[in-house]
Amino acid sequence: MTDVGFRLGASIWGFYGRRPPGEWPSLSEAVRAILAIDPALGVEVWGSKALDAPETDEAEITELAEACRAAAFVTVHTRGIYWRWDPASLRREIDFAACVGGEMLVLHPVCLGLKDPDDRIDTPEIRRIAGYAAERGVRLAVENVRHSISTLDRVLEEVGDDPETSNVGICIDVGHAHLSRDAGREPIVDYIERYAGQLVHLHLHDGHGEEDEHLVPGGGTIDWQRTLDALDRIGFAGTGVLEVHPPDGISIPEGIWAGLEHLERSAG
Repeated sequence: MTDVGFRLGASIWGFYGRRPPGEWPSLSEAVRAILAIDPALGVEVWGSKALDAPETDEAEITELAEACRAAAFVTVHTRGIYWRWDPASLRREIDFAACVGGEMLVLHPVCLGLKDPDDRIDTPEIRRIAGYAAERGVRLAVENVRHSISTLDRVLEEVGDDPETSNVGICIDVGHAHLSRDAGREPIVDYIERYAGQLVHLHLHDGHGEEDEHLVPGGGTIDWQRTLDALDRIGFAGTGVLEVHPPDGISIPEGIWAGLEHLERSAG
């Protein structure tokens, strides 16, 4: 198991995001394929196989929950069909996370009604949703999208900046931070340091700083040694998942393994 100072895993999204439907495994098969790489890995799961796909049926969720029991940790990403402000849908996603043993539900700012920094949001209802999640052992983690410092700051100002009391933390997507122009010259390090007190989860993938490519670490221009050094400086001990789409000819497990090896070399 790669030792980078925090718990590592991989997202099942790569099995579906840019692959033809004919190649899609079941959700439980995707989880088992990740754990076959290393049984000490965690997994991040979705309740669908495509952003616009409907909810999976109860039988598949039962199989997914069974497969997830073998993982070191489980996190859940909000389905694309729920990337909007919809309190009832958020509660369903929290219930789904609890069902599969998820300790965290990752959501985009738009899921809280924040598409633009000056959007008005229903803070009392968001706090009630965060409490609903806490009762079920699930923490909410708001993910940065491109140029989202002002939006994340707004969440923390409205809901609270202590994840232990608000049950709302920050997920830094390293690839998204690499695209951002609202930080300093080293946007990834700047995002990490800015949200050191709220950082609970990471999405790990590479790119060249122009598009959201989701490359395997080492395949783009991210300085992984500096990234891992920054995480070490702030004492990050949460979870991080590889969220990668390997190029044609390379299987998802092969891409995940290559990414893990690159992180291990960078941490050394």
